[in-house]
Amino acid sequence: MKSIMSSQKVAVLTELERKRKSVEQLLLKLESYLYEPQTHSCFEKKQSLKTTINRTANSTDSLMTILKMNDISIMDSMDDIERQMEECYELELEVASYMLNR
Repeated sequence: MKSIMSSQKVAVLTELERKRKSVEQLLLKLESYLYEPQTHSCFEKKQSLKTTINRTANSTDSLMTILKMNDISIMDSMDDIERQMEECYELELEVASYMLNR
């Protein structure tokens, strides 16, 4: 019998899903012709950001998969959750900085 997820677990999963979609949107913005790199260093930065975006998306997906398992407690994964949220936030700042300074 499948146990019902706690409201805290549902809230965390919802927030992680929102962050995952946000990361996906960052990649779409970065791929826009408006943000084409003008210099070699900007090209390298864009490539680095794309790699980081893909890594962050994959790790967020993995964390969500783990949390969806019924026998995993939210408290057991709190450090991973906080680290993932911080990683997404830092990535958003990096992409915004690239877009403003390219």
